[in-house]
Amino acid sequence: PKWPVTPAAQKATASPVVENLSRPKAIHRDWVEGRPVQTVVKSSAKKANASERLLQLSAPKKCAANVVMEEPETPYNEGISKINPAALKAVASSRIESLAQEKQTHQSYQPPCPVQSIVNPKTMKAKASAHIVQLARPKDRKELEENQNFWKVTAGAKAAQASQRINELSAPIPRKVRAKKATAPS
Repeated sequence: PKWPVTPAAQKATASPVVENLSRPKAIHRDWVEGRPVQTVVKSSAKKANASERLLQLSAPKKCAANVVMEEPETPYNEGISKINPAALKAVASSRIESLAQEKQTHQSYQPPCPVQSIVNPKTMKAKASAHIVQLARPKDRKELEENQNFWKVTAGAKAAQASQRINELSAPIPRKVRAKKATAPS
């Protein structure tokens, strides 16, 4: 957008602080320009011959054909590896056999309860006592009654008298009481 510039702004001169701020930031003295992506290969490296060990290391790894696949019975059939004949004839020691046994459950282990519990028929026919019925009944909520006057003072509260001990405790502490200044009637 174009807007009019006042003549005073056109004739204004910049202060030294504004001129200092307008200078571009100088490059750090330790800054080094980035290296090019293409590296220059030396002519001696181009003419070099690789040793036998380097050729051996650069050769692709030979895969050992140790996995033999049988006819796939299911799509999730796994490969069967070749087993050494000596390993097939090996006999496990008694220690290995004891380690291979499955861990037994604890003597006091109880299986988890079923999700659906079976209720005893006698429990279904049981009758609750009067005390149980009284305990099961919800509490009466008197404060939820409508049109209740919260500010009404009962007759018993109006006629109540404080005991001598209450009067002693409610009296102010003598050392904290200031005597009122007496003023002459005018």
